[in-house]
Amino acid sequence: MSQNYLNLLVNEIESRWDEITILLKAAEEHKNTNVTLHDAICRSVTVLMVANLEGFYKDLIKNIIDDLNDNYNFNDLSEPIQRQYCSNFLDSQSSDKTKNTLTKTLIEEFKILDSNINSKPFLYAKNNNPKPQVIESLFENLGINIVFKVLKASRYELVFSEGNSYLEDKISEYVQELQGYSSKFPYQYTRKYFNILTNTSRQRKERTLWEEFLDQLNKRRHEVAHGNDSRNIDSVENLTFQKNKIIFLQLALIHIIIEEFGTYTTIYRLRSIPLVNMLVLN
Repeated sequence: MSQNYLNLLVNEIESRWDEITILLKAAEEHKNTNVTLHDAICRSVTVLMVANLEGFYKDLIKNIIDDLNDNYNFNDLSEPIQRQYCSNFLDSQSSDKTKNTLTKTLIEEFKILDSNINSKPFLYAKNNNPKPQVIESLFENLGINIVFKVLKASRYELVFSEGNSYLEDKISEYVQELQGYSSKFPYQYTRKYFNILTNTSRQRKERTLWEEFLDQLNKRRHEVAHGNDSRNIDSVENLTFQKNKIIFLQLALIHIIIEEFGTYTTIYRLRSIPLVNMLVLN
């Protein structure tokens, strides 16, 4: 194909929010004339935003797997991806030792067969709300560990210290930038934006701002969807701010994928710098 699957996702990232944008506009128009309708729309948007994020990360995983299939043989894939793919064929009741032995055997067989992989082993078997641990687990399946630690102190955390106008300006700027980075495979980027962690300890410390944001987002969605709270506590302005934060997170997750499976380019040289191979877990 002439266009990468990840690039297709980047190109439609803003249009995926059109439905919610229309609803928020309608809620604003009825803020003073029909409070009941305003509140009903705002409560609906609370649920739809979480559904949008869930659909996004499923498509993100599928698209990167499709790009890998289009450009790599099974032998070329990283060991974490090979192992995760093989997990689809293992009995969950087997011992860790047995699983490890069978995984090694399967990897060697698939190298001989040189088969394509599918996205099923890299996604959850059933639907899951986009909780931090769900997103982190999906990235671990691709060999990218502690994704929220990777995001910490990056430019994408400015979302928590800036206002809505800043976010709207940056969303357009970052979309255009990521469109360029993802236009070829391997994805090609001109600057690294994520810190390389140097502490070897695996012990988790404080939760990041992104994790806390997702905790609150899922908590509010649960309250509305399951009838635990019949009030509307969110204004259109606040929901618009939340929407833009989620778009920022979506762009950040795409950007991490680009740096992991891409190539760092400068005027002087071309060299691969796989993100996960350089990460020493914190």
